[in-house]
Amino acid sequence: MIFKPILPEILVGAVLFIIYAALSFGIVKRKTKLIYKLSAMLRIFVIMALCFVINMRPMRKEYNMDVEMKNLDVLFVVDTTISMWAEDVNGKPRMDAVQKDCQHIVDVLDGSNFALMRFDNKSQILAPFTQDSSNVLDAFSTISTPSRHYAKGSNLNVVEKDLEDLLVSSNKKEGRMTVVFFISDGEVTDDSELMSYDKYEKYVDGGAVLGYGTKKGGLMKEGYGYIKDPSTYQDAVSIIDEDNLQKIATDMQIDYIHMQRTGDIDYVLNTIKAASKSIIDEGKGVNYEDTYFWYVIPLILLLLAEVVIYIRRGRL
Repeated sequence: MIFKPILPEILVGAVLFIIYAALSFGIVKRKTKLIYKLSAMLRIFVIMALCFVINMRPMRKEYNMDVEMKNLDVLFVVDTTISMWAEDVNGKPRMDAVQKDCQHIVDVLDGSNFALMRFDNKSQILAPFTQDSSNVLDAFSTISTPSRHYAKGSNLNVVEKDLEDLLVSSNKKEGRMTVVFFISDGEVTDDSELMSYDKYEKYVDGGAVLGYGTKKGGLMKEGYGYIKDPSTYQDAVSIIDEDNLQKIATDMQIDYIHMQRTGDIDYVLNTIKAASKSIIDEGKGVNYEDTYFWYVIPLILLLLAEVVIYIRRGRL
């Protein structure tokens, strides 16, 4: 069982608690038998609880389903160095735009296998290739701003082993296309020399290098202030390095796109969709089935009962 709340659960819980407390206070003040008071408070509690559960939108995970899927393995390689939180994408952190754009890619290429790896001081596979795109999106949600004390400078070479392992594993599957979205601001700040990515070209059938940031640059917030440059003690500024990003794209023979709005990626996605095929994957699909209606029926019955009680007694 998993939950996909319709509204934030904290907000709904607080509102329902306030309503329950107000109604309970009114019931307690009535001059009636204690058993009637307890009965009314219990019924209202159950109604509030059912409303909360329905808002949580409980879903049952169904495995072993025949599904129509695309013959695509889509790999996200995401730079999570501290510079990716520089606030120069419409005044917001670069990573906010990254997550929005990746959600768009998943939606457009629905039915593909997706995988996610991240890198800062080292690379890490957060989600191997899976048909369950929600696992990949959940993995995105675990990405958070690294501490400046953890950051050791940006190095675009740390992806080398994990990237190759994922690309090789995808290429072992017969009849599948391997698509890579390499996501970064291109900065190298640890004096390393950018390696050649051309050894990956033979594994890659499509995708793009997506660049985030501006030439003017952006500040990186930490706590209530901004990160300082230790050499000048001024606010540190992160600037996109499009030369590095273009080189990576050229090496892998895919497009480079300076992302300024989500739609910038659409022409690449349309090309990928046109080249893909739909296949039936027997018994390997995952689906989510809503179960909230199980709780709607008793809620309706209880509300009808309250209407009858109110008509007969003139109160809850």
